[in-house]
Amino acid sequence: MNCIFDDYIKFVDNFLCNYYRILLGNKYERRLVRPFVEKYISIRYYNEYFVRESKFTDVLNKELNHIAKSMISESENENKADTIKNIFALFSYILFFEKLDNYTGVNALLKSLFDDTAITLKYNDFAKDELSELIRNYIYKKNEFFKIFEINEFVLFGNRYSKNIYVMDLVQNCNLSKLYSQYAIDTAYNSEVVTENKVYLELLLLSGKVLQDIINFNFKSDYIVDFPASLFGKQKKILRYTNVLDNEYLKTKISLKIKYKDYKEYKKQINDLINDGYSISLELDESYDMDFSHLLLFSYIFIDKNHKNYDIIINSKEDVKTEIITL
Repeated sequence: MNCIFDDYIKFVDNFLCNYYRILLGNKYERRLVRPFVEKYISIRYYNEYFVRESKFTDVLNKELNHIAKSMISESENENKADTIKNIFALFSYILFFEKLDNYTGVNALLKSLFDDTAITLKYNDFAKDELSELIRNYIYKKNEFFKIFEINEFVLFGNRYSKNIYVMDLVQNCNLSKLYSQYAIDTAYNSEVVTENKVYLELLLLSGKVLQDIINFNFKSDYIVDFPASLFGKQKKILRYTNVLDNEYLKTKISLKIKYKDYKEYKKQINDLINDGYSISLELDESYDMDFSHLLLFSYIFIDKNHKNYDIIINSKEDVKTEIITL
C-alpha cells in the first residue's frame, strides 16, 4: 500500500490545481500556479515555519505575497502580472473551502468569490457550475477518505509519557463468542502473526490520526509504536510496513520502538531505517551494556525506573544527548 499521507497530499494538490484551472480559464499556466500551491502545502501540511493556528493566515499571506511580488518583478508582461495577482487573491478562499466538512457554506462562499472586486477575472455560468461541483466533490471525497480510519473493532489508545509524547496501542473491541476464555482470546491476540498484523493496522490508523492532527493545527504530538522484532527477519513484510510511513513528515511524528537486545541482533537493518529517515526509539532492557555511543541515533530512549542502571542513565542525560523517558 502507498503511504496514505502522500495520497491525501496529492488529493489536496490536485484539488488546488483544478481550482485554478477552472477560475483562470485560458490564463492558466502551471509554472505560475505551482509556486503558490507548493508553498501552501509546505506551510499547511508540513508546518514549514512551525506556525500556530492563530498566526497561520498571517504567515501564509506574507509568504504567498512574497512569491507574488517576486514573480511580478520578474515578469515583463502586464497580463501575466494581473494573472499572478489573481492567483494570490484567490488563495484566501482556499482556506475557507478547506475548512468545510459539509455543503452548508458552499453557496455563500462561491457568491463571495464571484462578487469579489479584488479579483479581475470573469466567469461564465459553466465555470461557476464547474467550480461548485469541484468544491462539493472535494468535500465528499475528503469525508470519505477519513471514513477508512473508522474501524469499530479496534481502538487506538495512547499512554502519555511526556507532554506531547504518546506510546500507542491498538485495543481490540470485538464481541467474541463466550465459548472462548479470555485467556484464549489474549493468547491469540498476542501471537506473533496477530501482533505483526496489529502493528500494520496501528500504523495505518496512526497515519490518519496525524493527518487529523494537522487539520486541527496540532503539530506537537508524537506517537510511539512498539515494533515487533519478528518483522526484521521478514524483509518484504517490513518494507510493506515502513512504506506506510514513507513520508518526510510522518517519519518525524511516528516512531518505532525496539528493545536494546533486538538492536544488537538486527543492528544493520535498524541503522538502515534510521539512515532512511525513519524515527526509531530504543527501550533499554537488561541486556544494555552502558554503551552511550549508539543512543544519540534514536529519537527517544525509554528506560524502566526499576532498571539496574536507571540512576546512572538519568544522570547522564548530557552524554546520552537524546530525550530519556521513564516507563
